[in-house]
Amino acid sequence: MSFLLENSRSFLRAAKRDLEEGEYNLAMFHAEQALQLCAKYELYLKYGDYPKTHRLKELLGALGQSYDPLVADLLEEAYIGSRYLPVRYSGETARRAVDEAERLMREMGCLS
Repeated sequence: MSFLLENSRSFLRAAKRDLEEGEYNLAMFHAEQALQLCAKYELYLKYGDYPKTHRLKELLGALGQSYDPLVADLLEEAYIGSRYLPVRYSGETARRAVDEAERLMREMGCLS
């Protein structure tokens, strides 16, 4: 299951590149993917499996992880919205989401 951790880190790097390039919708999507895979990795380590869901709040709750509810809502929305819906995220919103994803990943042990 180390591929979950590797992919999580790769998605976070992509989110940071997206921010630099002004691709805020993609930054949101990549931040969501980074955090989702980190949570699933940590759940797998703890329980030997993880819920088959894409809902970040459910995954983070299963770990007892505290998080910024507004950012979690935005990231859950970005999972679908950034790809398929006519939503646009600002640079400030995307930066906040990427920073929160990185903070949580660090707290969960996915980053050194």
